[in-house]
Amino acid sequence: MEIMGLDVPMYVLLVLAVAVLIYIHGTWNFNYFKKQGIPGPTPYPLFGNSISFSFFHKFKEWNREYGNVYGIFMGRTPAYVISDLDILKEVLVKSFNTFRNRMKFSLVPFPFNLGVFFLDDEHWRRVRSIITPSFSSGKLRKMGSAINECSKTLSANLSKAIGKKEGVVMKDYFGAYTMDVISRTAFGIKVDSQNDFNNVFVANVKLIFIQTKQRRILPMIARFCPPLVWVIRKIGIGIFPNGVMSFFQTNITEMIKQRQNDSKENREQRIDFLQLLVDAEIADDADKEENGDTPNGQTSETQTVRRLTTDEIVGQGIVFFIAGYETTASTLTFASHSLAMNPDVQEKAYNEIKDMLGDEEPNYDNVGKLKYLDNVIIETLRLYPPVIALHRRASENIQIQGLTIYAGQTVFVPTIALQRDPKLFKDPHSFKPERHDEKSNPLSFLAFGYGPRNCIGMRLAMVETKIALVHVLRTVKFERMPDTQEVLTFKMANVLQTEKDIKLKVSPRC
Repeated sequence: MEIMGLDVPMYVLLVLAVAVLIYIHGTWNFNYFKKQGIPGPTPYPLFGNSISFSFFHKFKEWNREYGNVYGIFMGRTPAYVISDLDILKEVLVKSFNTFRNRMKFSLVPFPFNLGVFFLDDEHWRRVRSIITPSFSSGKLRKMGSAINECSKTLSANLSKAIGKKEGVVMKDYFGAYTMDVISRTAFGIKVDSQNDFNNVFVANVKLIFIQTKQRRILPMIARFCPPLVWVIRKIGIGIFPNGVMSFFQTNITEMIKQRQNDSKENREQRIDFLQLLVDAEIADDADKEENGDTPNGQTSETQTVRRLTTDEIVGQGIVFFIAGYETTASTLTFASHSLAMNPDVQEKAYNEIKDMLGDEEPNYDNVGKLKYLDNVIIETLRLYPPVIALHRRASENIQIQGLTIYAGQTVFVPTIALQRDPKLFKDPHSFKPERHDEKSNPLSFLAFGYGPRNCIGMRLAMVETKIALVHVLRTVKFERMPDTQEVLTFKMANVLQTEKDIKLKVSPRC
């Protein structure tokens, strides 16, 4: 074909036409927020602002540039990023029924997708109500003995590391401690990962948090072309390694079988999370049929029976192993760094332990006396929330303070940006535990989420962290190494992970 005196091959014209059509398709609604007068970063064709989940780390920069309410695009789908506390109160509490679900995770494999974190609507309500009793005050008191045993091993191992010239990789020690606590309190098993940093449970959990090319690219593909999600699932690839999912599914299923064969006396003596779920299991196929189970392992939305399928139990177990490991291990790691960088804070925390507890063994009740240590943990979580963004999805159209949010749209809450906002916290980048002695808007601290869908394991995590720090601070001191970063830098990931391992010097307390 001749154009302006040039002979242009037809295939070139076709390619250009397809490119133009793809561009139009990929950008046609990018004026969505402009029409509403809402600012936001410029999206890329097809991919929007979410090239991968690393865009979470952009929230701090975007908050500074665009304020407390702005718009971004997940692929071609518009979403809000909100850190205005009045609007957040509506989203997380007052209008919770509209924002009861999290954003859709289309590539989460079965049965991990049956974990309470991923469930919607009545499925979420039913499962949450069943597992909530696992975290009652009575249950947490009974778990104290196991947590103390794991904490004593932790402090003993750190004592052995005293004087190491190369320093101590803190995540190795705290990660192993956390895995031991989860194994004991949630599943009633001893894995002793503290004496084997290459323990198979720890190794498999760590694989979940490695940012591979596959984990970056697949969410982009899913947003660019949703029909491909079905194909991706069929060929057995996903954002989580198949081997890891298979490992946890096999091991948790085996634990369930052992519990089912336990004597009634043994079952009644167990106080762990798994036993409560097994007691709430749907026992046979007839029960399943009667109660309306669906093929994917979930129960129908009309079902109100307080029972779980085996697949649902496995889903909760995988969530606990993975979420419980990373969040608490990271909190303890960041706390140790903060104490090393602020030796006056470390001494004040130790002196409070000495004055309030003496040589008394820490437990669920007496750690409540340690107000300053509590502040240390909260301040650590303010600066370094393991989950750097929350999200809620609207189930129906709603207007909040002049802002229209349509059914299916996601609202992101930039936790790390909000908790370092100078309007909410004076000198926000400094580690100052005493700031939490003063009353503040509870929505300014969202490390555990907020409202009915907050972190269900929050109290266990706090007790686990406090008891560990009591034992450790009685035994050792954390000190910075010559190459310890004063200002930490982070990987572009969807959870808070440092670019370099946090290495510290461990010295004897006395």
